[in-house]
Amino acid sequence: MIGEIDRLAAAAATELTLRSRGNRWTHLPLCVVEAVFSINARYGGVVRVCRAHADHFSLIDPLLPAATADEVIGTGREVPVDTLADVGHRLGAERLADEVFRSRGRTSPRGGILKAEAAIRCAQVLVGVGVHRIGDVAGLLADPGRLVDTERRLAEVPGPGAGARLSYLWMLAGDDHRVKAVGGGPRDMAPRVGPGVTDSRARVTCANPNCLWK
Repeated sequence: MIGEIDRLAAAAATELTLRSRGNRWTHLPLCVVEAVFSINARYGGVVRVCRAHADHFSLIDPLLPAATADEVIGTGREVPVDTLADVGHRLGAERLADEVFRSRGRTSPRGGILKAEAAIRCAQVLVGVGVHRIGDVAGLLADPGRLVDTERRLAEVPGPGAGARLSYLWMLAGDDHRVKAVGGGPRDMAPRVGPGVTDSRARVTCANPNCLWK
């Protein structure tokens, strides 16, 4: 394991672009929306979708510097992810895409579902496992059994529910042990760690507390 960590750290240092946390979303539904809509999309367009959602629901201070995000997160001003699940149930994916997100992007150009539908389904999973606000995510990540079950359910959602995309959701919700890398992250690092090392094995290596990059 130590050899894998050393090789992964060396590869990450030369091939990954790491940025410190700047601004962050202060409402969990926006974290879900960004994680889903960033699939095969330019970031500027993703931000426009998130802003459209925030404007539609009149979210207070939706994007703040990380240092001051607790002015909303964990207070009565924070809106739970239930609102995304509820509006999805009320409007359906088609109307949510047209009337709220103003984007009909799909999770894949071939047979993918509307990203609006994927966002609804992710929100429903989170509500179903008792994750309503950003502060609830830390408790989920600290409970391995509950986390495995939640990630299994999210993995059933086409597009955003597995691997690096799922890690990105947790990162957006405040887990600083995960990053959004330019490129494939652990997937691209796997062949550099050693022969026969899979994406999953690289991810386990990244999660090791002795690893320099996560």
